[in-house]
Amino acid sequence: MDNDQFEKRMEFLKKSYDRVPSSFDPDEVFKHIDEEKVPQSNKKKSSNRGFRQNLTIWAMGIASMFIIGIIGTGYVLDQKQKSEEEIIQSPVTDEHIESLLKRYEEERENRREMLKLDEVFFKHYASYADSTIKLLENESYLEMVRAGTEKTPLEETYNRAIDELKLPSEMLNDLRANSLQNDERGSIAFLGEYRRKVQMLIEIYDQILKENKEAIDAYEVGPHVDKAEIMSLSSKSFPEQLQNIIGTMRDQSIRLHTEKYSGEIRTRHNNYYFFYSDLAFNLHHHTDAYIQMMVEEPYMYGPILQYPLNEMAYKLGRMEQTLINVEQDQSLYPVLESYYLTIFNDLVKGSEYTKIFDEDGVLLPDYQDVWRGLAATGDARPLAYVMQPIVKEMEASGWRESKSWDSLSYDALKDAIVLYREGQLEYYMYGERPDFKSETIQFPNESFWNEVQELYSDFKKAHDKSVLKGASPIHVLGVFNYANEMDDPETMFHLLNENATYSEYGEIELNDYVKNWRKSFSHFRNATEARFDQNTVYRSQVKFHSHVSFTGSDTEIQMIFNEDGIWEVNTRYMETLPSYLMFPERGFKDILNFGEYTYQSVNLPDFEMKYLRGAPPLDIVGVYFYGANRGNYELQYKLFFQGDGSEVVDKETFLENPEKYSQSPSYEDGMYTKASFQGLEQDENGNYQGVATLIVDTELYPELPSEMKFHMIWTEEGWRVKFNPFEQPMR
Repeated sequence: MDNDQFEKRMEFLKKSYDRVPSSFDPDEVFKHIDEEKVPQSNKKKSSNRGFRQNLTIWAMGIASMFIIGIIGTGYVLDQKQKSEEEIIQSPVTDEHIESLLKRYEEERENRREMLKLDEVFFKHYASYADSTIKLLENESYLEMVRAGTEKTPLEETYNRAIDELKLPSEMLNDLRANSLQNDERGSIAFLGEYRRKVQMLIEIYDQILKENKEAIDAYEVGPHVDKAEIMSLSSKSFPEQLQNIIGTMRDQSIRLHTEKYSGEIRTRHNNYYFFYSDLAFNLHHHTDAYIQMMVEEPYMYGPILQYPLNEMAYKLGRMEQTLINVEQDQSLYPVLESYYLTIFNDLVKGSEYTKIFDEDGVLLPDYQDVWRGLAATGDARPLAYVMQPIVKEMEASGWRESKSWDSLSYDALKDAIVLYREGQLEYYMYGERPDFKSETIQFPNESFWNEVQELYSDFKKAHDKSVLKGASPIHVLGVFNYANEMDDPETMFHLLNENATYSEYGEIELNDYVKNWRKSFSHFRNATEARFDQNTVYRSQVKFHSHVSFTGSDTEIQMIFNEDGIWEVNTRYMETLPSYLMFPERGFKDILNFGEYTYQSVNLPDFEMKYLRGAPPLDIVGVYFYGANRGNYELQYKLFFQGDGSEVVDKETFLENPEKYSQSPSYEDGMYTKASFQGLEQDENGNYQGVATLIVDTELYPELPSEMKFHMIWTEEGWRVKFNPFEQPMR
C-alpha cells in the first residue's frame, strides 16, 4: 500500500473519533435507512448457546454505535459546511456496486480463513466492516450519493470497510512500512483501532476457550509448569476449533494466559518484545503508556493489584507522562485515566482487600517507600502535587496520620491533571514563575568583560551572593571564568551551586576544592556568541534549571536559579590546561596496541583529524610509531603539528625521505619498553608543549641512551607530534 493510500486510511481513523455528532436522534436517522434482515447462519448452533448469545449482544452493541457514527457522518453534517466543500462525484451503477460488494466478500472470506474462525464467530469480528459495507446496499444512502448531497465516494466507503476488516497483524505491517512516529493524532487513532480489534479477538478466543473448557480441564500438566505455555506448544491434541485459534492467535499479538488466582486459561495481548517494539518505535512517544496498557492490562484481578508495589508506582509515572501530554480522545484516554486513578487510590488509600497500615496504625514500610517515590520528583507533576503534603505530614507523625490524606478524594489526581494541562499546577505547588529574559552577547566584547570584572570585585570581598541578584546567567558564568583567569579558586567555589559541590565521595569542602584546583581553559574560549534562552528554563521545586550555550565552541554550561533568585554555576567541569597533564609510565606494547586501534580509525576514508580531540597524548605516540611500523608515512605527516612556530616541510618533500624527519634513530620493534608523558608550559608562540619520555631497552640497543624525549604540541584538535620530534622543543 503506497503512502497516499495509507494516509487516507489513517485520516479516516482520525475522523472516526472526531465526527460522531454530540447529539442527534438515532431513530430519526434510521428512518432514512431501509430495514435489512441479517441472514441467519446455517451452521449448527453450539451447545453453549448462552455464551454465544452474550457475545452476539456485545458485538451488536458495538456495531450499532459504530453505524450510528457512520450514518451520522453522512446525514447529520452541518449543511453550511457541506455547501462550502467540494462535492466528489462517483459513478453509481448497479454493476459498480455489485463489483464492490463482491470484492468485499472475497476480502472478508480471506480474513476469516486467516483467523480460521467459523462464520458464527467471525461475524462478530467483522461487525464494524459489515455495517459499513451495508451502506452500499441502502437505497437512501445511494440516492444521496447520486444526488451529490453525500460527498463520500463509494470507493471510500468500500475502503473503510476493508480497513475495518484488516487483522491486527496487517495493521502492524502497515505501521512498519509507514511510521507514525511524528504524528500524535495518527498514533492515537491507530492504537485505538488496533486495541479494539485485539480486544474483540480476545473476547472471541475467550468464548471459544469456554466452549472447550472440558477438553482444557482434561489436559493435565505438571504442578510447576505453566499450562498456557504447554498448550501453545501442543495444540494438536485439542478439538479442531481450539487448535485453530491456538495456531493463529500469535500472529495477531495474542497469547494464552493462565490466570494467577483461578488458574483459568484465558487470552491476553502478547507481551513479547518484538510486538511491543514495533509499536513503540513507530508511534509518537506521547502514546507510550497506551502501548504499555495494551500489553499489561488488566492491572488488577478483581480488586487486587497484579504487579508488585514498586512496579505499580513506576507504571503510574509512565501513565502520567502520557495523560499530561497526549491529545485527549474518547477511546484510549478515558481507559488509561481510569487505570491511573484506580491504581493510585489502591496504593494510597487501600481497601478492604489492600491493607496498608499495620495493627498499630503505622503505614507499612513497603508503602512508605512507594509514597516517597511518588512524591520525589522535583517537577510540577500531578503525583508530586498530591503526594508531597501527604508524605510530609506522615513523616512528621511517624507515618500514622495526615490531614491531607484524610481529605484526599478519589478524583484528586484527575483534578491535578486538569491544573497541569491548563499550566497552573506549577503555580499551585511552588508559586509564581519569575519573568526570565533571553539574552545574547556577541564577542569580542570589552564592555561585557568590564561589567564582569566589576561584579567579580564586588563579590570577591565577602562572597555574598546577594551581590549577584539581578545578574544574568551569562554574567555570573563570566565571573566564574574571570576568577579562573585570576587564579582564584575560592571565589569559583562560592559561585557553584550545592549540586556541583558533591562528588561520589560526598560533599566537597572548600579546602579540598582549592587544593585540587588546576587552572583551566575559559568556557568563553573561541566563542563568538553566548546565549541564554528563557524557553530552556525548567522548574525543579523552588529552583530553576537552564544553561548558557556558546557559538564557536559548541558547549552548554548548566546553570541553576536558586530559591533566593540568584544564578549559580551547576558544573565543576572545566578543561584543564595542557600544562597540567601527566600520564604515568605504561608498557610500550600496550601503547602500540591502542595505537593500532586508533590507526584503523584514522585510515577510514571519512575520518577527520578533529576526531582525535580527546585522544590522550600517549595514544598519539602509539599511532605514530605503529604507522612507522606499517610504512604509512602519509599518516605520520597528518600527525605533525603545523601551526605557528612549526618548521614542518611540505608533504612531497617529507615523503621523498621520511626517515630523515620522522624519527632518529629509525624505529624498530622492541626498541622501547615503557613511556610516560608530562605537559609543559606555553612557549613563546603561545603553544602548549609536552614531552613523552620513551624508555629504551639498552640490552638490545646499547648504543642508545636509556631515555629518549619525544616532543609534542597541543592544538584545538588534540595533541600533535612536533616535526623532528626527538629534537629540542621549539624556541
